[in-house]
Amino acid sequence: MTELKLVKGIQSRHLKILTENGINTAEALAMSGNKSISGMEGIGEATAKKLIWNARSALGMSEFRTVTEFQENHEFISTGSLNFNAILGGGIETGFITEVYGPFKSGKTNLAHTICVTTQLPKGKGGLGGAVIYIDTENTFSKEKVRRIAKRFGLKSDSVLSHIFHARIYSSDHQSQMILEAEKLVKEKNARLLIIDSLMALLRAEYIGIGMLPQRQAVLNKMIHALSRIAESYNIAVLVTNQVAQQIRGMFSGIDAIGGNIVAHGCHIRVMFKTKGFASNSSLERKAIIVDAPDLPPEECQFFITPAGIADSEKIEVSVSKNQDEDLFVSANNVYTLEDIKGIGKNTMERLERLGITTVEQLRETSPDDLAKDLPGISSNKVQE
Repeated sequence: MTELKLVKGIQSRHLKILTENGINTAEALAMSGNKSISGMEGIGEATAKKLIWNARSALGMSEFRTVTEFQENHEFISTGSLNFNAILGGGIETGFITEVYGPFKSGKTNLAHTICVTTQLPKGKGGLGGAVIYIDTENTFSKEKVRRIAKRFGLKSDSVLSHIFHARIYSSDHQSQMILEAEKLVKEKNARLLIIDSLMALLRAEYIGIGMLPQRQAVLNKMIHALSRIAESYNIAVLVTNQVAQQIRGMFSGIDAIGGNIVAHGCHIRVMFKTKGFASNSSLERKAIIVDAPDLPPEECQFFITPAGIADSEKIEVSVSKNQDEDLFVSANNVYTLEDIKGIGKNTMERLERLGITTVEQLRETSPDDLAKDLPGISSNKVQE
């Protein structure tokens, strides 16, 4: 990221106005439109145009290049399901907006909770070692669900929760405001994932009737543009969940995502979730279908929604003790944290975690001699023990 102060001609008062409105980097400024910047109180149209063009020049955006010079640094976040990861080409991809839509109880929010956790896994273990920003328009975020998922992946639940920055949203205007606020947090908190669950819920409730459609789509277009800019500027993943509506086509009917062409064209990767059976609760089995993506074929896969997140199997059992402190038992593959190791101290545990070792399985697979070199003061015999 390039600091705003390096843009030619920018003054301290411009910096203050831009940062207060969520523009924190030269990249964010360069990707903004003249109207959005000149609409900020204290910046005129001529000044806005000059600053934007200077930012683009500084970043090399005002010249054509051969495609061989493209530098792509996209990374992936595990969905919790190997099947789902496979059809996505590795998982939820950074630099893009991924839209997931489907009927009630199809697993959209379950996926959102799962990747809140997997994003915090170390790189190479399905995560990016970063924080999460969660914009909640339906009041469906669950701390207890996150705790269960964290234990499934061998992470400390309190630590995971402390790296999820949540905002409960009450109106479409509030939603627009918090998208801009989220941009500030991305840099401050090392966020690698931004979630909106769900994108259209409030817009759908506020803009009712065909007469309100142009206004709704204008607001939605601005939101999508801001999210796309954030995803590309900071190379983070953006996941938006979306509701569906019944579509009647002659003698046949089906479901489709709401939001129209603004959402269809604005979201880079579109995935549809389907339930199995006539009732949403009759089975935990779900189907994910790639509807549209720049470089992915229209594939589909099976996955399951469980109390501990998205998975390839429904064989995950959860027991809840009397004090509501939930313990997770994964029947297919038990995962134990470092806390379960007899005799391990807090200091040693923290040192191991800094090396990306958070589970018993990871520790078991590590060479004692190699690990001892990374842990000064601890012998290989002690590591072996």
